[in-house]
Amino acid sequence: MNKINPIYLIILFITFFTISFISLQNVKKDIKSIEKEKKEFLKLSSEYKEYKTNWFNKKEIEKKIDRIAKSINFKNEKILVAQSGNIIKLKIESKNEKILEKFLKRVLNEKFIIKKLSVNKDSIYVEVGMKI
Repeated sequence: MNKINPIYLIILFITFFTISFISLQNVKKDIKSIEKEKKEFLKLSSEYKEYKTNWFNKKEIEKKIDRIAKSINFKNEKILVAQSGNIIKLKIESKNEKILEKFLKRVLNEKFIIKKLSVNKDSIYVEVGMKI
């Protein structure tokens, strides 16, 4: 009976070792990429959750609009607020351009879904949506 040469066994073990090491490195790379994708997905989901709570919260939108309408800067101006369905309509009329500019800045700096915006020389009309 023939004996197996020990050099062949050593070469076989070295080959198994290198193949297993290379496959281990590939699996590590795959796991790192999956972890990176998971982090990106979690970040995106948290952004969506924040987006949904901030932009679609009907009570918060109504509070913000009431704060704008009752603001000290606009107490002497004619502000109309009307709600119909999922849309709140705001209209301010003023001869003072600075007041109109302040109102526009205030509305645009809030987190609103603006459906319609109309700016005239003496008035601003804004439709704020509560859902897309």
